[in-house]
Amino acid sequence: MAASNSPNHVLIGFMLFMMLTLFLTVFSSLDEHSAREFYTGDRTLPPWKSGMALAGSFTSTALLLTVTGVVATAGFDGITTATSMFLSLAVLLLLARPIQLSGACTLGELLSLRVSGTAPRFAAAVATLAVAGPFLVVQLMAAGNITASLLGFTGIGVQKICTVLVGCLVVACGVLSGAKGLTSVQVLAVTVIGTAIFVMCIYAIQAFHGDVDTLIGAAAQGSNDPSQYLSPGGTIGFGSSSRLDFVGGQLALVLGSACMPHVLSRVYAMKDPATARRSVRYAAAIVAFLCAALILLGFTAAARIGTREIFSGQVHSDGALMLLARSLTGGTGNGLGDLMFAAVACALFLSILSVVGGTTLAAAGALARDSYHYIYIARHKRSGPSHELFTARVAVALFGALGIALAVVVQGHSAGFLAELATTVAASAVTPALLYTLYWRRFNRTGLLWTVYGGTTLTIGLYLFSTAVSGSPTALIPTADFAWFGQSSPAMVSVPAAFLLGWAGSLVGRRRSGQTQAPEEDPLAVEALLLTGRPPASRAVTPQGPSAPLRGTHRPL
Repeated sequence: MAASNSPNHVLIGFMLFMMLTLFLTVFSSLDEHSAREFYTGDRTLPPWKSGMALAGSFTSTALLLTVTGVVATAGFDGITTATSMFLSLAVLLLLARPIQLSGACTLGELLSLRVSGTAPRFAAAVATLAVAGPFLVVQLMAAGNITASLLGFTGIGVQKICTVLVGCLVVACGVLSGAKGLTSVQVLAVTVIGTAIFVMCIYAIQAFHGDVDTLIGAAAQGSNDPSQYLSPGGTIGFGSSSRLDFVGGQLALVLGSACMPHVLSRVYAMKDPATARRSVRYAAAIVAFLCAALILLGFTAAARIGTREIFSGQVHSDGALMLLARSLTGGTGNGLGDLMFAAVACALFLSILSVVGGTTLAAAGALARDSYHYIYIARHKRSGPSHELFTARVAVALFGALGIALAVVVQGHSAGFLAELATTVAASAVTPALLYTLYWRRFNRTGLLWTVYGGTTLTIGLYLFSTAVSGSPTALIPTADFAWFGQSSPAMVSVPAAFLLGWAGSLVGRRRSGQTQAPEEDPLAVEALLLTGRPPASRAVTPQGPSAPLRGTHRPL
């Protein structure tokens, strides 16, 4: 473990930037006073600002680091990965309007549109935690690695200490600020990230005198296999098994990235359907720019650094962006290079703060609102908004503490697959359940439970017995081999299976006779709500009885 000679003023600048950002997070939410505001934040934002916040929530380290690294080392296949992440916003555009009209602020409230009782909320809580947990661990690990790298240390012990310190700061801000403060950080995050990436692109273009063909040619020469670098499947391999594995990974990215809990939370906060559609379009434009820029930077990393150097001492290529930041401006010891490195580190820190905050708030909604408050408090005793707000803050603290502990345990191991696991669970459980709930009037309780529990269990089960966990040098447990599932991504199996389970479960639920089941919501009322935002006039809004309002028509507490 050795420290670098990076100037102290760069580190001091990063620390000041981090503290100012955390202060902004807390200060911007001082007037927050309800549990709903804690989950969704300000619902009066204009479309451009809401779109920037959505883009900030969408821009995780998985996008910034993974796309750059995969493009640098895998060429054409990396471009496919970047395109898949961008296309996921088309799925979000399809879901944005009905989600906003539902008035929901958690996944449990969305899944309760067609099914009454506690079952949909508990299922939503399970799915949310299954997605948010692994994704939070990955983000916290990245935070520790980046902070340790900025300090100039590479040892696992320092990375663990940095993970704990940064994680505690971020979780503490989540407890104090909620979604309203997080919105300010998300807007700032996408601004800083876009600026840093844009400046790096200018340096990359200047380095090759504006000749993109020369840049791409040099990138191919810097790869392990220049002849296959720009061919589909050339570097990843297109055998029968690897082809399905790669296609499955892209399917998970398209369907899962749009339905991550922290991304859906931004849609809950939009004030009307027009704002929701326009906000997603603004976010799509920002993400399109970032994806194109990261592709350019990935080629530049391959050309200037080379695949061998990127993989030097690493089992993955996520360090390509940080290596390129110094390389473009003179390398280590050069003041401009250190400044660029610190700027990219600040951008990544904001990305982590934005995503970790959104993930912990989504998990808090599942724990406090969908589980504890609705299932226990509402059934046993009455509770005011202040009690739910307190419960939500406690849930953020507990979930964040558990995430920090797990991140420390797996620090130093090859746990990058956890981000893929989270995305695949979202694609296999959340996306089918949402599409059926919002667009299929025959979807019922049995179909919902089969979709969520079946998709989640199948995805996690296949991952545990895949080469991502054991049986390969880059696995989480490289010394063991209990992988009987020959692919690292089970999406080609789990996603179609989840859709099939939802359809079959709905048929079984309708055909059951003589078995007590929870009553379903009125399909006419659900359709009216998803089309207009209001239930039919024939349904009087009364607190009890058959004319009670839909469980999806949620009002501020």
